[in-house]
Amino acid sequence: LKLKLRAGESVYISGALIRNGSSSTELEILNKVPILREKDIMLESDIGTPCQQIYYLVQTLYLQPDSASELLNMFSKVSGDIVNAAPSLFSMMEDVHEKVSMQAYFDALKCAKKLIQHESTLVSHAKTT
Repeated sequence: LKLKLRAGESVYISGALIRNGSSSTELEILNKVPILREKDIMLESDIGTPCQQIYYLVQTLYLQPDSASELLNMFSKVSGDIVNAAPSLFSMMEDVHEKVSMQAYFDALKCAKKLIQHESTLVSHAKTT
Protein backbone atom coordinates (compact mmCIF):
# COMPACT_ATOMS: atom_id res chain seq x y z
CA LEU A 1 0.00 0.00 0.00
CA LYS A 2 1.39 3.38 -0.95
CA LEU A 3 0.24 6.15 1.31
CA LYS A 4 0.79 9.76 0.28
CA LEU A 5 0.67 12.30 3.10
CA ARG A 6 0.40 16.02 2.68
CA ALA A 7 2.39 18.37 4.86
CA GLY A 8 1.07 18.24 8.43
CA GLU A 9 -1.36 15.38 7.70
CA SER A 10 -1.74 12.66 10.32
CA VAL A 11 -2.32 8.94 9.93
CA TYR A 12 -2.97 6.14 12.39
CA ILE A 13 -0.89 3.06 11.59
CA SER A 14 -1.15 -0.04 13.76
CA GLY A 15 -1.35 1.74 17.11
CA ALA A 16 0.81 4.75 16.26
CA LEU A 17 -0.52 8.20 15.41
CA ILE A 18 1.96 9.68 12.95
CA ARG A 19 2.03 13.33 11.83
CA ASN A 20 3.88 14.22 8.65
CA GLY A 21 6.39 17.06 8.70
CA SER A 22 6.46 20.18 6.57
CA SER A 23 6.58 18.54 3.14
CA SER A 24 4.59 15.80 1.43
CA THR A 25 5.74 12.23 1.92
CA GLU A 26 5.03 8.87 0.38
CA LEU A 27 5.11 5.80 2.61
CA GLU A 28 4.96 2.22 1.46
CA ILE A 29 3.28 -0.12 3.94
CA LEU A 30 4.62 -3.62 3.36
CA ASN A 31 2.31 -5.67 5.59
CA LYS A 32 -1.37 -5.65 6.50
CA VAL A 33 -2.01 -3.40 9.50
CA PRO A 34 -4.88 -1.10 10.51
CA ILE A 35 -4.46 2.29 8.83
CA LEU A 36 -6.74 5.33 9.04
CA ARG A 37 -6.14 8.81 7.75
CA GLU A 38 -6.86 11.68 10.13
CA LYS A 39 -9.93 12.69 8.09
CA ASP A 40 -11.44 9.23 8.57
CA ILE A 41 -10.96 9.04 12.34
CA MET A 42 -14.04 9.77 14.42
CA LEU A 43 -13.52 10.77 18.03
CA GLU A 44 -15.97 9.54 20.65
CA SER A 45 -16.83 13.18 21.40
CA ASP A 46 -17.95 13.61 17.76
CA ILE A 47 -20.71 10.99 17.97
CA GLY A 48 -24.04 12.74 17.59
CA THR A 49 -26.24 10.18 15.85
CA PRO A 50 -26.84 6.41 15.96
CA CYS A 51 -25.16 5.88 12.56
CA GLN A 52 -22.12 7.80 13.75
CA GLN A 53 -22.08 5.47 16.76
CA ILE A 54 -22.02 2.51 14.32
CA TYR A 55 -19.06 4.08 12.50
CA TYR A 56 -17.23 4.61 15.80
CA LEU A 57 -17.86 1.02 16.91
CA VAL A 58 -16.57 -0.38 13.60
CA GLN A 59 -13.57 1.96 13.77
CA THR A 60 -12.80 0.68 17.26
CA LEU A 61 -13.14 -2.93 16.07
CA TYR A 62 -10.68 -2.12 13.30
CA LEU A 63 -8.14 -0.36 15.51
CA GLN A 64 -8.56 -2.43 18.70
CA PRO A 65 -9.67 -5.97 17.79
CA ASP A 66 -8.88 -7.21 21.33
CA SER A 67 -12.19 -5.70 22.51
CA ALA A 68 -14.23 -7.44 19.79
CA SER A 69 -16.71 -9.34 21.98
CA GLU A 70 -18.03 -6.30 23.84
CA LEU A 71 -17.92 -4.10 20.74
CA LEU A 72 -19.84 -6.64 18.63
CA ASN A 73 -22.59 -6.80 21.29
CA MET A 74 -22.90 -3.01 21.25
CA PHE A 75 -22.79 -3.01 17.44
CA SER A 76 -25.68 -5.51 17.26
CA LYS A 77 -27.80 -3.54 19.72
CA VAL A 78 -27.26 -0.16 18.06
CA SER A 79 -27.76 -1.53 14.54
CA GLY A 80 -31.02 -3.19 15.64
CA ASP A 81 -32.20 0.10 17.15
CA ILE A 82 -31.35 1.92 13.91
CA VAL A 83 -33.28 -0.51 11.70
CA ASN A 84 -36.27 -0.43 14.08
CA ALA A 85 -36.31 3.38 13.99
CA ALA A 86 -35.61 3.71 10.25
CA PRO A 87 -36.45 0.53 8.29
CA SER A 88 -35.29 2.22 5.08
CA LEU A 89 -31.72 1.83 6.39
CA PHE A 90 -32.01 -1.97 6.53
CA SER A 91 -30.10 -2.78 3.32
CA MET A 92 -27.31 -0.33 4.12
CA MET A 93 -27.06 -1.68 7.66
CA GLU A 94 -27.00 -5.20 6.24
CA ASP A 95 -23.97 -4.21 4.11
CA VAL A 96 -22.15 -3.03 7.23
CA HIS A 97 -23.09 -6.25 9.07
CA GLU A 98 -21.80 -8.39 6.21
CA LYS A 99 -18.40 -6.65 6.23
CA VAL A 100 -18.16 -6.81 10.02
CA SER A 101 -19.01 -10.53 10.02
CA MET A 102 -16.12 -11.10 7.57
CA GLN A 103 -13.87 -8.92 9.79
CA ALA A 104 -13.43 -6.61 6.79
CA TYR A 105 -13.55 -3.59 9.09
CA PHE A 106 -12.05 -1.06 6.70
CA ASP A 107 -14.70 -1.95 4.09
CA ALA A 108 -17.34 -1.80 6.85
CA LEU A 109 -16.18 1.76 7.62
CA LYS A 110 -16.80 2.73 3.99
CA CYS A 111 -20.33 1.29 4.21
CA ALA A 112 -20.88 3.07 7.53
CA LYS A 113 -19.90 6.40 5.94
CA LYS A 114 -22.66 5.88 3.36
CA LEU A 115 -25.02 5.03 6.21
CA ILE A 116 -24.16 8.32 7.95
CA GLN A 117 -24.76 10.27 4.73
CA HIS A 118 -28.16 8.63 4.23
CA GLU A 119 -29.08 9.22 7.87
CA SER A 120 -28.22 12.89 7.40
CA THR A 121 -30.51 13.04 4.36
CA LEU A 122 -33.36 11.45 6.31
CA VAL A 123 -32.91 13.86 9.20
CA SER A 124 -32.85 16.90 6.89
CA HIS A 125 -36.06 15.72 5.17
CA ALA A 126 -37.72 15.22 8.55
CA LYS A 127 -36.76 18.74 9.60
CA THR A 128 -38.31 20.31 6.48
CA THR A 129 -41.65 18.52 6.87
